[in-house]
Amino acid sequence: MKRSILVSSLGVCILIFVGKQCKASHYHISSKGTKVLAFPLLILLIWSIIGCQSNEGLVESQRHEVIVPLALSSEKIDQKKDKRITKPKNELYFGKEKLGLNGNKDPETSMISNRQNVSGSNSEEKLQVLGAKTLPSISKKKISEIGILLPLSGNVDQIGGALLDSIQLAFFEVLNLNVELLIFDTRGTVEGAKQAAELAINSGADLILGPLFGGSTRAIAPMTKEAGITLISFSNDHLVAQEGVYVFGFLPSQQITRIVNFALESGYRNLAAFVPDNYFGKLAIETSKNAVLIQGKDLSRAQYYQPDSENLTELVKSFADYQIRRKNLTTQKRKLLRQKDEIAASLLSKLQGMDTFGNPPFDTVLLPAGGSDLKRIAPLLAFFDVDPSRVKLLGTTLWDETAGLNLEPALVGAWYVAPAPKGVGEFIERFKKHYGYKPPRLATLGYDAMLVAAALSQTTRSGEQPAFDIHDPRGFIGVDGIIRLLPNGSNERGYAILEVGKTGPVVVDDAPLRFLY
Repeated sequence: MKRSILVSSLGVCILIFVGKQCKASHYHISSKGTKVLAFPLLILLIWSIIGCQSNEGLVESQRHEVIVPLALSSEKIDQKKDKRITKPKNELYFGKEKLGLNGNKDPETSMISNRQNVSGSNSEEKLQVLGAKTLPSISKKKISEIGILLPLSGNVDQIGGALLDSIQLAFFEVLNLNVELLIFDTRGTVEGAKQAAELAINSGADLILGPLFGGSTRAIAPMTKEAGITLISFSNDHLVAQEGVYVFGFLPSQQITRIVNFALESGYRNLAAFVPDNYFGKLAIETSKNAVLIQGKDLSRAQYYQPDSENLTELVKSFADYQIRRKNLTTQKRKLLRQKDEIAASLLSKLQGMDTFGNPPFDTVLLPAGGSDLKRIAPLLAFFDVDPSRVKLLGTTLWDETAGLNLEPALVGAWYVAPAPKGVGEFIERFKKHYGYKPPRLATLGYDAMLVAAALSQTTRSGEQPAFDIHDPRGFIGVDGIIRLLPNGSNERGYAILEVGKTGPVVVDDAPLRFLY
């Protein structure tokens, strides 16, 4: 570009110079002489203009390569084994130069053959790092090698493979990233995670992304802490979080607090909860109680169920006070029959088409479940006269992973919490374009974790310390919106409130764009 401008300027200067000389010397330039002089100058100007246009075209094309961060996928993996072009093995060493991708004229083909994406982007939206205090392990050394611990074999290898794909997608979409990826297979077991962690530590990893499960994270935490390596796990179990060991998943307590507070702010007052009888169900009850306690209230009703139970009919029937309200209907009919007047007769006719009389003792029901549990509980509530138009159903990000919510009438109008859905389509389409399948919901965690790792790998001008802080209170922006990592190993996210619409989810309360405190 600079060369083109220089040449163009030189041509203009020559024209000016010739013009002045002609005027000063009283040269009479004939049409023939003019043509002779103008021809090389014309060539010079055309050359410079073409050069400028060519470079402008390059700049413009780069401008159109801006990557917009996206989020949300509610579809399960539908991926055949043969679509996994290559399967990373333990001690496999990835880097742009080692893959031979730098300067590749056909990045699309190279990506497919190497299970990589090399699309360039100079987007400022991809990741915004906003600053703070960091761990000694991060602040004292430069991050140049990142260990990736994922289940690439075993029962959950498809999820592990999708996470790896998303990590590598982010890896090649970040410009000027001077790091290497060390990829290790945890095999989906605690012992496999420990072996993979040992390999990563011995291979010189400065930062580790993974593993997927809380149990594996708990098992390797002492190893990474002893080695002074920061660990960013994909688990959502806050119990494994500690200094130097971060959980990157969607924490249930934050989700429940967000959705319950929104319901209370919207005028609902009587919250009930229908939860699985496990750790997360108990956590949901505890969190819900704390949220409504601030309003001087308590849960109207709390009901546990066995997730593996084949029949929840009687439990839901009891939860809805169906028998009591049926009895109330019979009592009310008898009362109206005794009155024998026109008003009583009119009211009685209205009761004829009803199954129950009176409302249940709640106006909201928290259902922190997804998948098949959600799709069988919601219709049962409606069947036992918990009217969806009067009783608001509330859900968590597990609903975000459940396909076809809008196809269940009992769920239409319900609210659930999820990361900001803005731009989700672009992320999914880029992923599908490069890998040939739609990613599972958790894939965004891999992408965003790699963006955070990329930010932490950026160094100061001295090149000795990271330029960005893992504990910056302003956090990071990624595919799933804003997130910040806390010194205790937990995280905070900005969630949106979505409503199940007849044609798909509708945002009823936007996710925050920044942390206010």
